[in-house]
Amino acid sequence: MDHRRDLRIVRCLTVLTGTLCFVLGLSGCAAELNLSDIRKQVEILETQQGELKKRERQYLNRIETLESQVDEHDFLVGELIKTEEEASVDTRNLLDKLERTSSSLREQIEQSRASAQRRDQDLSIRAKALESRIDNILQQRRSVSAKPVILPGKKNTTSDQQANQEKTRNHVNGQTKQGPNSQASVFRSAYKVYLNGQYERATVEFSRFLKQYPTAVLTPQAYYYLGDSHYIRKNYDAASTALRHLLKEYPESKYVSIALLKLGLVMKESDQKAQAKELWSRVIREFPDSSEAALAKEQIEKIR
Repeated sequence: MDHRRDLRIVRCLTVLTGTLCFVLGLSGCAAELNLSDIRKQVEILETQQGELKKRERQYLNRIETLESQVDEHDFLVGELIKTEEEASVDTRNLLDKLERTSSSLREQIEQSRASAQRRDQDLSIRAKALESRIDNILQQRRSVSAKPVILPGKKNTTSDQQANQEKTRNHVNGQTKQGPNSQASVFRSAYKVYLNGQYERATVEFSRFLKQYPTAVLTPQAYYYLGDSHYIRKNYDAASTALRHLLKEYPESKYVSIALLKLGLVMKESDQKAQAKELWSRVIREFPDSSEAALAKEQIEKIR
């Protein structure tokens, strides 16, 4: 504002000087004013005019400097905004990458947990299978030791009757003329397929075993593996049928707890969470010290 006011003063003095010269020119030599005084005043005015012009040039230079600084400031502000935007984009990209990595890690953890649960279940099933085989061997030994001794040269009608009864009992138990070794061989073949992850073929193998040996010692176990194979293949209706048959026909089996746990998973995947929770609660209530009870508690926490 100051330099503009000074510019206006300079212009006014210039106009006044010109006007004064014009008046002096009109008055000529007849003017009463002293010519020397007028010259002095003109010199003073010219001097002031020169100073004002000099100040004007200073103000103009200062204005140019300020304008240059403003342009530089605007440039720096623009660069700063650009830098902030780039930093914001980099931050968003980094956050997206971290989120994807976190999601991948959570998925891996969930897969590892599921794999660990499957290993625990498999170990539990194998332990039960060994217990069943031991019970089967003990029963065979008891049946062998209970056979009567046939004296040479004598007919033993009672022994013949008992032998026929033993054959009938073996047939009822799924032990045909091929014997228990054949039963175990068929089961091992199906179980090997199951362990190799060939679940579609496993359903066929275990179904064949159950058809040949519907009431054998390994039948409850076969029903469980049949149901689990169907569950893995997402055939939930078939899995439910096999597991419910086990629970209904073999309520004293060692596979009841794990069958209840697996059936709960089938109900969960079938969007029947209330029934799933009821089955898991039954596992916790009836088998509180089992590994299946611990897994059932985890499943109940997940669906809450």
